[in-house]
Amino acid sequence: MDIKQSVDMIEGYLELDRKPVGVKFLFTEEDFNNFNVAQKDRKVTYCNSVQLASKGKCMKLTKENQACPNGAAALKMKEVAPPIASGVGRHSKNIYHDVETSKSVSDEMQFLKEEPYGIAVMPLEAYDAAPDVVIVISKPYNVMRLIQGNGYFSGYTANLKTVGLQAICQDLTTYPYNTDDINISFLCPGTRLVADWKEEEIGIGIPFAKWYDVVEGVKETTNPFERDNKKKTIEKRLKERGLDTSGIKFNSNYDDGSYSGGLINLEK
Repeated sequence: MDIKQSVDMIEGYLELDRKPVGVKFLFTEEDFNNFNVAQKDRKVTYCNSVQLASKGKCMKLTKENQACPNGAAALKMKEVAPPIASGVGRHSKNIYHDVETSKSVSDEMQFLKEEPYGIAVMPLEAYDAAPDVVIVISKPYNVMRLIQGNGYFSGYTANLKTVGLQAICQDLTTYPYNTDDINISFLCPGTRLVADWKEEEIGIGIPFAKWYDVVEGVKETTNPFERDNKKKTIEKRLKERGLDTSGIKFNSNYDDGSYSGGLINLEK
């Protein structure tokens, strides 16, 4: 499997409205200059760059492009503001009931440890070489399926951490990068404003080192977890992409025969 094949496969098995996004940190000026994508010509919030990439745009960003101070801090392109680090800032806006709780949130966030010269943010399918993190923004059903795909090889998802702040930059980018583990986010009011995500959308961040296993896991868990009506649409999407459909089995699910007592209109 290569990057393009993995995107074809995941878009066959899941009904995604947005493209999976790849994020790559470029730690030297030489790496940045050699990365053959145009630098954004204006400031943009990091989360909006991810939104743009989910719709097909490719870009490089440096600290000069950063329009959100907290996003820039997560990416180590700006120092964390002292009021945020101390907890005073968010407490003063009544986000947390005391300074100690507010500070604990700042302390728990996993920001980038080494300052990059820049970042590439593009649809995953646009990469020739591996990015660092894959971000998928979608409806909860698809995030569930990606969690199940991860579980196929990795088991229980034990380290999910989120608090409804710094959702794209920390929850879905620097946390997976630092921990080599997946994470989910329900997004936050800031990114929902500036990136205009849909109310029903949430996100998952996946270290690229886990990406192929997650995709394969989604494929392998289709028969136990998907019902026949969805299997039919999956089969159709796979055929449209020229992908093999022989492994799809109808009338077979993990919970066959498990339920009793008044079930109505239970779809296979």
